[in-house]
Formats: sequence, C-alpha cells, structure tokens
Amino acid sequence: MLREQFLQILKEFSDLNGQHLEPDEQTDTVSFFVDNEVLINLRYLDESDNVLIFSPVGGFGPLTQPDAGAKAIALLKLTDIGAACGDITLALDGNAQLVLAIDRRSALTISSVDALSAWIEIIVRAVRTVREHFAENFPVQGDE
Repeated sequence: MLREQFLQILKEFSDLNGQHLEPDEQTDTVSFFVDNEVLINLRYLDESDNVLIFSPVGGFGPLTQPDAGAKAIALLKLTDIGAACGDITLALDGNAQLVLAIDRRSALTISSVDALSAWIEIIVRAVRTVREHFAENFPVQGDE
C-alpha cells in the first residue's frame, strides 16, 4: 500500500514538473535531472517500505593521490551534524571512485508532493555544496 502511495505522489510530482517519471523495469529506479546538472535517483525498497534517494556528486580520484586523506576528512566534515550536508550521507561507491550523496526515508514520511520536493531539494543542495567545496579546495590539475 505504501508503494502505491509513493508511486501516486511520484506521478503527481511528474505531472507538475513535466517529466515522465516511472521506475525502470530492470533497476526499479526512477532517474531524472534537476536543472540539467544533478542526477536524482529514487528507488522504493519493498522489504522495508523505505525510499532510497542517491545522486552522484563527482569523482573522488585515486585513493593513492596525496590529497585522498584530506578529501575523506572533508566529506566527513561536510556530513557532521549541523554541517552543510548534515542530513545526507556522503559515501564512496563500491570502487571508491565516485562520491555519492545518499539518504533513506520511510515511505510514511513521503506523504505529499511537497514532502518529496523538499527531500529532493535537500539532496540537490548537498550535491552542489560538495561540488563547490571540492572545486575550491581540490582543484583539478590544470584548472589552477
């Protein structure tokens, strides 16, 4: 029942923003861009009635780079309680190459389009904050 409620809210959200948003048949993930720059992925987890939201932030770079430790500490500081991304978990993907912004919420808390929109805005803000922080503090070689 919660899955149907979430899909109905997703349909209403889709109608409002003019994008056709449905779960992919193979991955069961809904993917779309915000402002043509932030990829948002939503996946309903049937076993727990939770919704997972995740977004690629950008490349972390090789763990052998001299700044890898400083980058890891920056991610931890950005996700500290009360910090810029405090509501969102920042993690590395399975290959430790890509920084992901991740959050999971009970489907019960996503009871309206406004609640879904606010949650998406939180992760978009977190993605942009991390990108800005990394651009300022860990510039790509040649951009300096």
